[in-house]
Amino acid sequence: MTMPPITVLLVEDDEEDVILLQRVLAKIQHAHYHVLWEQGFESGLAHMAQCDHDITLLDYRLGTHSGIELLKEARRTGYALPIIMLTGLGGADIDILALQAGADDYITKDMLQGELLHRLIRYAIERRKAEQEREILMREQIMRDARDAKRNEFISMVVHELKTPLSSIKGYAQLLDRRFRRAGDEQSARMVARMDSQAERLNTLVNDLLDVSRIEGGKLQLRESLFDFDALVRDVIESVQLTTERQTIDQIGETQKMLWGDRERIGQVITNLLTNAIKYAPLTDKILVILHADAQEVKVCVQDFGPGIPKTLQQSVFEAFYRIEGSGGEFVSGLGLGLAIVADLVKRHHGRVWVESEEGRGAIFCFTLPIDHRELADG
Repeated sequence: MTMPPITVLLVEDDEEDVILLQRVLAKIQHAHYHVLWEQGFESGLAHMAQCDHDITLLDYRLGTHSGIELLKEARRTGYALPIIMLTGLGGADIDILALQAGADDYITKDMLQGELLHRLIRYAIERRKAEQEREILMREQIMRDARDAKRNEFISMVVHELKTPLSSIKGYAQLLDRRFRRAGDEQSARMVARMDSQAERLNTLVNDLLDVSRIEGGKLQLRESLFDFDALVRDVIESVQLTTERQTIDQIGETQKMLWGDRERIGQVITNLLTNAIKYAPLTDKILVILHADAQEVKVCVQDFGPGIPKTLQQSVFEAFYRIEGSGGEFVSGLGLGLAIVADLVKRHHGRVWVESEEGRGAIFCFTLPIDHRELADG
């Protein structure tokens, strides 16, 4: 059975490679390919925005730019069609970088055999179509149940957020399979680690959903004890620092206090504030954690140097499912639960949380906790 014609947008700066790929595609039986060619970064990005094709084949090297840069920019601007990365290089983790940036698959040019390339193209297109169809079906199902608009919005966001890490896991699994079949090496182990990090990201989302469910149902229990507050802050900073290479997290001051509370949940508060700063100030290189204490309470402020938050939105940032746009108006990943969880956990510890910000001058999220809130309860 002959497939309908497939239009391929090829972004490639080497004309000889263009001719080679056209010949490879022309030899594929039972399939007809129409190739559109763009030679550079700007022209390729502009053509991708037209969406007059079924898939993009993107070369890793594009003159002064890289295909990874074009891939990231295309995804950032909402390009939703499948992308396969091409490269003449082997190794160098280009495959991992491509998948992280949003590619659907990856192939080296020495592997450009007709049937293999045809399968990659066909599977990439079908996967994207299946994902889009699932999203449409989910939205239709959600719309049929209008009894709870908030839950509809919630489920829609869950679908969107689960798609990205799950797609990455699938991509890594496919790469791992190929690598194991060729030859065992250390890169295979690194890919497994990448898969684990994606799974952990998904696990964090699920944990947030579980926490909100427990909070709304009144079932969230605190496991309180006496602990070294400064040691907790250091542990959290060290852990979160591993997740970002661009920003440096600096601590200013100490409390020198032993605090009564749920150490894990208070650590979650600090973690959520730091990850929020990383997400909403991605182009900055520094985040500050400022500590202060007096005889009654400790105070923690997390300061970023990003775009800031308009005054009109500051009262809403602690609401569940509320998200503001990134610095360039782009979508910022997450379910909008992190700050809502922060507000609830601080409240449960009899503390206060607030934000101070001006547009263009970053944001400072602060919270205070009593050193021993049992004294407040007794009083």
